[in-house]
Amino acid sequence: MSTGYFPKREKIGLEDLFKGLVTASHILHNNGVLDAYGHISVRSPDNPASFYIPCNISPALVSSPDEIIEYNVEDASPVEKNVPQGYLERFIHSEIYKRFPTVNSVVHSHCSDVLPYGVSGVPLRATVHMAGFLGSNVPVWDISSHYSSGSKHDLLVRDTSVGASLSATFKPATSAGFIYSKMRSALPGAAAEPDHEPDHYVVLMQGHGFTTVAHSIEEAVCQAIYTKEAAKTQTTALTLRNAYFGISVEGKVDVEGGGKIKSGKLKMEGELKYLSDKEAAEAWGSMKETVSRPWALWCREVDVNPLYKNDCPGCEDD
Repeated sequence: MSTGYFPKREKIGLEDLFKGLVTASHILHNNGVLDAYGHISVRSPDNPASFYIPCNISPALVSSPDEIIEYNVEDASPVEKNVPQGYLERFIHSEIYKRFPTVNSVVHSHCSDVLPYGVSGVPLRATVHMAGFLGSNVPVWDISSHYSSGSKHDLLVRDTSVGASLSATFKPATSAGFIYSKMRSALPGAAAEPDHEPDHYVVLMQGHGFTTVAHSIEEAVCQAIYTKEAAKTQTTALTLRNAYFGISVEGKVDVEGGGKIKSGKLKMEGELKYLSDKEAAEAWGSMKETVSRPWALWCREVDVNPLYKNDCPGCEDD
């Protein structure tokens, strides 16, 4: 696979990085992952303590380096003064980059195909090999217990503390790990080992959307698109299964007045087949080596669509 916009694996220029970030914004819109809202960011290839993300503009309309802002990972503050207005939820990105040094790109989406899995109690799982990165357990993060006193209860990630809570969901802490890190950090000259890799590539946000993390722009775009496709496949499969098999009643049934079932239980017929943990891991291991194939197609699709304009240097050569 071409390393492309992969800051940790090769040195690339900012012109190429900005071009890739603009293109990625267009691709995500063209594939229905982002609409007027949502965003993608990338860690700086020159300074891992900062990241780039478009200003407060609809992803389909971002077009030039002037619309891309560099922020500090530490607190999501702009590196330069007098920059355009930024996204309110840039703390999603800064806190993920802070927690995971190997993450280089983040996508936040409100995709309607994925939203039901954050509010229905039905777990989103890998049903197709293209979405093996979902694994067998996609966490659902609920912001409701993380509002600060006097904050707006609008489900938006408005500050570092709420962003830190979301980022922690990508790698849930265990008590043993927490105790070990505390003991290690207490030793003279020692520091706690960072969590370099998240346990999950995708986290659902209750009533809000989802966020995915990756090692590169291409991988982040691929994961975001196939999270949507996996959700569509699972929803269709569940609907088809329920329509075909229906529901049966198992056990002794006592019917109360009004037709209510007093005892017995409902049983769903038919079984939805999910990827095993091994299948999911190895399927994604194979698929991510071919990300350059769909990336080339997606780039061409937005390149010939007059809605999308990429005025970054070098685009005139495409």
